[in-house]
Amino acid sequence: MKKQLLLVALTFLTTLGFSQSNVPNGNLENWYNVPVSGSLNYDQTGTDPGDNWLNTLNELLAVPFPLGPGPVTIFKTDDVHSGSWAAKCVSAQFGPPVNVFIPGMLGTATLDMAGARALVGRGCNSCRPVYLKGWYKFTPVNGDSASAVLLVSKWNSTTKKRDTIGFGKQVFKNEVSTYTEFTVTMDYTYPSSGLESDSITLLTVASAGFSVINFMGGVGQPGNTLYIDDLMLGYPAGIEQTLMPDVAVKVYPNPAKDVITIELSEQVKEGTLEVYTMDGKMVTTYSVNEIKNSLPVYSLANGSYYFKLKDGKQVLNTGSFIIKR
Repeated sequence: MKKQLLLVALTFLTTLGFSQSNVPNGNLENWYNVPVSGSLNYDQTGTDPGDNWLNTLNELLAVPFPLGPGPVTIFKTDDVHSGSWAAKCVSAQFGPPVNVFIPGMLGTATLDMAGARALVGRGCNSCRPVYLKGWYKFTPVNGDSASAVLLVSKWNSTTKKRDTIGFGKQVFKNEVSTYTEFTVTMDYTYPSSGLESDSITLLTVASAGFSVINFMGGVGQPGNTLYIDDLMLGYPAGIEQTLMPDVAVKVYPNPAKDVITIELSEQVKEGTLEVYTMDGKMVTTYSVNEIKNSLPVYSLANGSYYFKLKDGKQVLNTGSFIIKR
């Protein structure tokens, strides 16, 4: 009975969780602490619940007695490739009284405890990255493996399912004791690859035997440890979009019509915003020297655009927005 109750609380549904922006700033340089009760608390990525685009399953700590509390599987760590903080993902066993394997997952998977489900993915209109790149270390247990996954898809209103537009996966099998670069290359040869995407799913998982269909169906070894830092998405024409920026950026409204606001987490002395089309052509630049910068975009045609936030020649952050009138 207890296992059935936990299944109701934790079963993964392949429901898409949409964000208001295209690909926003998943920022491992910022973490905030979430108190549960008494001495129980956990760290979560981002600056607040509206900013943690790269999410964790740490909310399982809030599962009440007698089933919980659940394990914390993602930890803020100063063992980094660059910057101040990275993510340490550790697989764990939930239980007793119930024994459920928790894979240690960082990415676009958000637990919805009240709705008895998890939302997998983020809204990303016309999103078509060609690779996911990052840095990792890995310590396996009993031959287990870890993985990084990137999926681009579109909702099919006829079949009531998601059509896969592009998919990429890399499995980490061997121990890697120093930070090493990895690249997940996307495959766009699926039958639905000609469609325009509406979502993206990014998962880095400390045990490769996870199931996004049935969370209870995951298998693996507790103690698998995967360090993740400096993730970025690569696009055609050499555009790279960092997911762990030095300066966080909020873009609104998105889609925009005539004016868009670029809000920075801190002031940039020589800030400029370079705007590019989907094929990598730079179309305009703006000065962004304030925390909040209102920029006229009435001259931009409808469509999706990428931007680079720069301080002089240094790229601080990248992102995207849509013009729709």
